Amino acid sequence: MPHKNVYTPILLTLLILLGVSKPTTAQVVVSDTTRLSLINPSANDPKLLKILGITITGLQSTNEPFIIATSGLQVGEEILVPGSAITNALRRIYSTGLYADVQILEGSRTEEGVYLTIFVREQPRLESFEIAGIKKSARREVRERIPLLTGFGITNSTLAQAESAIKRYYLEKGYRYTNVNSRVEVIDSVLNRAKIFFTIEPGTRLQVEKINIIGNETVSDRIAKKKMKEVKENTWFRLARQLFKKDKYETAKENLISYYKSRGYRDVQIVNDSVYVTDAGRREGIQIDLNVIEGPKYFVRNIIWDGNTVHTEERLNQALGFNKGDVFNETLFQENLEINKDETDITSIHQNLGYLFFRIEPNIQVVAADSLDLNFFIIEDDIAKIEKVEIKGNTRTHDNVIRRELRTYPGETYSRSAIIRSVRQLQTLNYFVPEKIDPQLDVDYENKTTNITYGLEETTGTDNFELSGGFGGRGIGMILSARVNFNNFSIQNMFNRDAYSILPTGDGQRLSLGIQVTGRGYQNYDIGFNEPWLNGKPTSLGFNTSYSLYNTSTFTYELFSTSVSMGRRLTWPDDYFSQSNAIILQKYNVDDQEGQYFGASGNTFLLSFRSSIERNSLDNFVSPNNGSKLSLSAEFAPPVFTFSQYYKLKAAYQYHIPIVGKLVSSFGLEWGHLGWFGKEDRSQFQRYYMGGTPLQQRQSFTNDNIDLKGFPGGLGGSITPYVNGQPIGGRIYNKYSSELRYPLVSNAQLQLIPYMFAEAGNVYRTFNTYDPFDVKRVAGVGTRIFLPILGLVDLSYGYRFDGVYGTSILPRRWEFLFNIGAPF
Repeated sequence: MPHKNVYTPILLTLLILLGVSKPTTAQVVVSDTTRLSLINPSANDPKLLKILGITITGLQSTNEPFIIATSGLQVGEEILVPGSAITNALRRIYSTGLYADVQILEGSRTEEGVYLTIFVREQPRLESFEIAGIKKSARREVRERIPLLTGFGITNSTLAQAESAIKRYYLEKGYRYTNVNSRVEVIDSVLNRAKIFFTIEPGTRLQVEKINIIGNETVSDRIAKKKMKEVKENTWFRLARQLFKKDKYETAKENLISYYKSRGYRDVQIVNDSVYVTDAGRREGIQIDLNVIEGPKYFVRNIIWDGNTVHTEERLNQALGFNKGDVFNETLFQENLEINKDETDITSIHQNLGYLFFRIEPNIQVVAADSLDLNFFIIEDDIAKIEKVEIKGNTRTHDNVIRRELRTYPGETYSRSAIIRSVRQLQTLNYFVPEKIDPQLDVDYENKTTNITYGLEETTGTDNFELSGGFGGRGIGMILSARVNFNNFSIQNMFNRDAYSILPTGDGQRLSLGIQVTGRGYQNYDIGFNEPWLNGKPTSLGFNTSYSLYNTSTFTYELFSTSVSMGRRLTWPDDYFSQSNAIILQKYNVDDQEGQYFGASGNTFLLSFRSSIERNSLDNFVSPNNGSKLSLSAEFAPPVFTFSQYYKLKAAYQYHIPIVGKLVSSFGLEWGHLGWFGKEDRSQFQRYYMGGTPLQQRQSFTNDNIDLKGFPGGLGGSITPYVNGQPIGGRIYNKYSSELRYPLVSNAQLQLIPYMFAEAGNVYRTFNTYDPFDVKRVAGVGTRIFLPILGLVDLSYGYRFDGVYGTSILPRRWEFLFNIGAPF
């Protein structure tokens, strides 16, 4: 690369060539080769000459007009040769940074003027660049930050920009004193191509050692720093490194301001702040100084509404969430004025009644020193109707499958809540990327109508294939399981070749085929089918058939089961409710030589009827962000024919609520009871056992297995009553659960959801021993991984505080569990 101060040697090599006469017509001549006679220009006295022509030589890529325009020299103008015009032209061309060498030569001179030749040698062009000195995992991110393009000239400016981008990247990551060395190596002298080698020394990751907040009179340092949660001081009880990152720092300042405004300080300002490196404390680190001016604390004096005819002032005040004398919470004010998640804001309560063109203009007036008058001018306009509802982006799923989930219909009054509910219904289908479901409005203000277009993007695979293995515990050994789920099946397109994607798709039906075997005599085969909309109505019809066998040297259990179910959506109390009924026929064949578990061997027939009601408002069945699910069920097997009898009652509830950002908290509880109608022909099957996961429990098909993390489940590993050292199963169970999760990655190809959990539960023999507070406890961490081809994989690592008396399940132990399938 040439030295920056190149003008002097270039000027000293100015060549003046006196040759034959040229035509007097002014012209620009481009030539690739010029033979020159070198004459020392200092021997000539400056003379005013007209430029008759300009020739450019040495070019490889830059066009000639660019060089001429940059030089400032024009054919036909008079300049001193030699003189300042030549000097300035050299300076301007070289300052572009595109050329390693620049010379302006005198081609020939006539009585009318002079012909000039501008010789340039271009900077090398970038062939590629390499990065060294850092881990391979970081090179990709750094490479994406470097603003270099293949084929462009390598200049001091481009190198400086690249080095600055690298340092800026590491500064954002919390590094200080980053050092970047760049070296240019020409690898093709003919084509003038070069390679850049960057060597990076990331420097030191300094932690935030001190945050000083000045001017906070009404908020303590502890609270103020707590609200700046994105930036924390490095203290002994914080295990993670408290690094300074600029984007998080800006967010932390915004959060501090928002907190002040939520407490009535709407004039609060951070008048100045500084971030610097200091070693005044225990070690070198980052210190932050923030200077805050709080201003007065404001209260609401008057609330005045103008233009409202749809809602009363009392209703509007309720939606706004303020009364006279309240502290003015600006955060709450904005949420309740425009759009909040509960749809109770001023805008929503109008738009949900059809007032799509509703507008509200707030005017906040400061009165006295600490009071505000809130004035609102409302423009309600006319009610809007939906003219068209269109769908785009669905490549496999048929339109009718989508439309039956929508709550917006042509000709009906516009409702914002109906659109939100439609999006929720489409998300729960799991056929589309949730983040890409995009309802767009095409509004006709003149006719007071709107078209709604739902933009969709199909997921990479609605079907999934599960292949897994696990250890079933003592007496079971290794379990191998395979299942294929076709979640968007179409039975009517079985003979339509164009509808096939492995199997025919598009009608929203579900077909499931599964097999599970072990090396010690366990087998399970099942097939299931479900039509969610029978004859175009929200009525579901399904069937399931399965066969299970568990064979050991001392006993053999065999179960054949088939069921038919029918369900329907309800509109009362609201349309989140659904109800279903099922008829189940089961045949158990038991050959128990010891006779300790089920008593007498032989065949047992059960004909049961199950009815359930459910309210499900979850927004996502893989990882809900909000909503709840309540289910109540009753199952009874009457003593008809020679069949055995029993009845079962179950209740379950779960609630999900967002805490902050993507962080979600969940709570749940379950209860179940098994009883009989009389003392004769009592079925001993389907007693309650607790522990493990559904994947591990499938071999215990004679039981009703309730999953619980931290306990292995299965034979010899379940929570259940024991008699004479033998598990007998319980008639009552309780389970409590809580979870805190954060969707770390969420896209069409992968969902990664780490979580923390705490669970407790127990199984009781009778009501006489029932104690809902006598439970087995566990806490731990886990992660869910959702892949379109595999489905949901749940990994948990739980620490149990309690053991199971009479078993090898001891307290204060860790247990790793693995499951495939949705937990909600």
